[in-house]
Amino acid sequence: MGGTSIKMALVQNNGLLLKKKSLPALSGIHMEERLNKMVDDINDMLGSEYDLQGIGIAFPGIVDFENGKILSQYVKYPDAHTSDLRGWAFKHWKVPLIIENDARAALIGEWQFGAGIGSKDLVMVTLGTGMGSAVLLNGQLLRGRNYLAGNLGGHMSIDFEGDQCNCGNVGCVETVGSTWALNKNILKIKNYKESSLIANKELSFKDVFEAAAESDSVAIELKKRSLEAWAAAVINLLHAYDPEKVIIGGGIMESKDEIIPFIEQRVKERSWLPTKIPILAATQTKNAGILGVCSLLT
Repeated sequence: MGGTSIKMALVQNNGLLLKKKSLPALSGIHMEERLNKMVDDINDMLGSEYDLQGIGIAFPGIVDFENGKILSQYVKYPDAHTSDLRGWAFKHWKVPLIIENDARAALIGEWQFGAGIGSKDLVMVTLGTGMGSAVLLNGQLLRGRNYLAGNLGGHMSIDFEGDQCNCGNVGCVETVGSTWALNKNILKIKNYKESSLIANKELSFKDVFEAAAESDSVAIELKKRSLEAWAAAVINLLHAYDPEKVIIGGGIMESKDEIIPFIEQRVKERSWLPTKIPILAATQTKNAGILGVCSLLT
């Protein structure tokens, strides 16, 4: 469940996607109202052909997996943390429901069906509106006592004198390397008014990378700052968890041919790693979260 759209799929327990559709998030309404609007969509997808065995939700926030609850207050769905998700699933279909953080769900999807197959120690990074992360150690998801462990890569502080983040911390990775910070950060660059980007009220990394390819000097600087922030975050995660591989996902990975070599070079220059660690683009770019929560259901 994202802030812009909700991707929904009917999946067999072997990972085969039978049907898939995208719904508008309708973010801003109450979570229970949005879930109730999805009942007909789910029933239409099932039809008379399929028997529902369970529901999995990947959610962009702090999640109590064991008790099926959202812990963080998420601006897109104001009451998400008070919603009875399992009660909703039981009321309509009498099936179990699990919910997991979206980065953790994506990691499981990549581990089982994508770039992480065959590994037991993985770090997943998702780049986009913000930066998410997740960690697999010895074949087990790292969650932690408060369900924060490995999940806040975007909120590691990389500059103690930096800007205040929307989380309340200072100098987080996201204050430099997130979509929500782009419009603010462009104003810090000399001659920003000369950039083609200044006319765009809601900048995306796609805009920045495309303008940089056209030699827009402001876009080049914005891109460089974001790449440095992402590289710093990856190095911190490598030092903290010492994985076999790092997998990077998110829509911006359409520019993986620029992103991955940059991060690889910074890791080579600045990390303590004695050997080269594979830094890979996610392969289940559209379905990792869906496949992940379905795997956790079985």
